[in-house]
Amino acid sequence: MKKFAIGMAIGLSLFLCSAAPAAYPDREITLISAHAAGTNTDQCIRFLSEIASKIIGQPIVVLNKPGASYVIGASAVANAKPDGYTIGVASGSLFGHVIHMRKVPFDVKKDFSWIGGFTEHTNGLVVKGDAPWKSLGEFLDDAKKNPGKIIYCHDGYGLLGHIIMEYIAAKHGGIDWKFVPIPGGPKQTTALLGGHLHAWSAGGFHVQFVKDKQMRLLINFDPARLKAAPDVPSIAETQYDIGYKGTPIALFGPAGMPEPIRKKLEETYLQAMQDPSYHKLLDTLEMPKIFRNGKELSETLESGSKMFENLIKLTGIKAEKAEK
Repeated sequence: MKKFAIGMAIGLSLFLCSAAPAAYPDREITLISAHAAGTNTDQCIRFLSEIASKIIGQPIVVLNKPGASYVIGASAVANAKPDGYTIGVASGSLFGHVIHMRKVPFDVKKDFSWIGGFTEHTNGLVVKGDAPWKSLGEFLDDAKKNPGKIIYCHDGYGLLGHIIMEYIAAKHGGIDWKFVPIPGGPKQTTALLGGHLHAWSAGGFHVQFVKDKQMRLLINFDPARLKAAPDVPSIAETQYDIGYKGTPIALFGPAGMPEPIRKKLEETYLQAMQDPSYHKLLDTLEMPKIFRNGKELSETLESGSKMFENLIKLTGIKAEKAEK
């Protein structure tokens, strides 16, 4: 009887151990990036995730799924199992701007768990270094005088760089120019320097080319001037000021993620953001050291969404165009 009781106790103990959930994480974590490989955002999240991997004790593998104004990558995360082993990253422009321009297969308020923001985009309008336009005024006047002549690009329809350009066009008396969506800074760089378009409404990848004088910055869309071009005004100094305060790059998971797991990821990445080597990378890319926890990120995205919803109405951009 005594042996039977001991056997039962051991068996029960083994059962309880096998039934208890393993400590998170106990295997590799996949991070789906909605950004193209080689972009500034891609560089940041890969670098940051290497640091985070060491902190959390498991590999964090970045998988790029760009396209459709970041919708493809974000959708993959929204549909993933909410166990903490699939998370994602995408520009806040998707959650604050694109949702007002096109139908998306998710609900921003219901389908995501917010982990944090690890920097913001550096945005501006650039042309080739040998382009005839020396200032934004010259560029806009030429575009106004020559309807349909100017071709510019940005990552996708309904993103920040597209909306601001169309707002400037409307504010300048109605400029007729052509927008071409090209995903990812490397491809956009090739298109501009190769002479396939006249201007690039850029989201960060342009900075090094401005430093090297291969590109000329006409206006910085961020609240402050770009260090690489201190003589070029920011949009806040012009008649085109929209009260823009920056676009966070969001780290998130699917809705339903257990709070202890979300919190662990949040704390892990916030700790990684304090690493001096990450700060050095941000300085090199001229991206701001603006870090947010999940709650702060959610609040920032919501306030930005309201502002751009009104701005889109002012531009007259038709949402149905995004479905083409």
